[in-house]
Amino acid sequence: MEKFDVIVVGAGAAGNAATYTLAKAGLNVLQIERGETSGTKNVQGAILYADALERIIPDFRDDAPLERHIVEQRIWIMEDKSHVGTHYRSDSFNEERPNRYTILRAQFDKWFSGKVRESGALVINETTVLELLKNDAGRIVGVRTDRVGGDI
Repeated sequence: MEKFDVIVVGAGAAGNAATYTLAKAGLNVLQIERGETSGTKNVQGAILYADALERIIPDFRDDAPLERHIVEQRIWIMEDKSHVGTHYRSDSFNEERPNRYTILRAQFDKWFSGKVRESGALVINETTVLELLKNDAGRIVGVRTDRVGGDI
């Protein structure tokens, strides 16, 4: 049985960031995703605040699937019979390296998963983690998956 330093469950934005960072640091990392590929289950867009991603992939703007940078933000609070909202627009949003982008999560997660693979991590898709495996001392030592012989 292959041994890993770290097993990351999930290949969304947080899972991809964790896996990428750990693999780039030289750890032997396994990432397990229940979807067919990273981002398969996403059907909506999102706002990407670039400062966090820029810390781990400084040149991400060169090839990430970014839709457009955001020049205005709106916030709404609603209930059944009323609502209130505000918006903020600023020329500072038009900086040379914008911090806010719209993205389509399915495309972005697929791109990020490619970066994860390039970093040296092993990615297994279409696999569900069912439970954590612990030793006698209660320390987590692996995972049980839905695959035949799926203890890792």
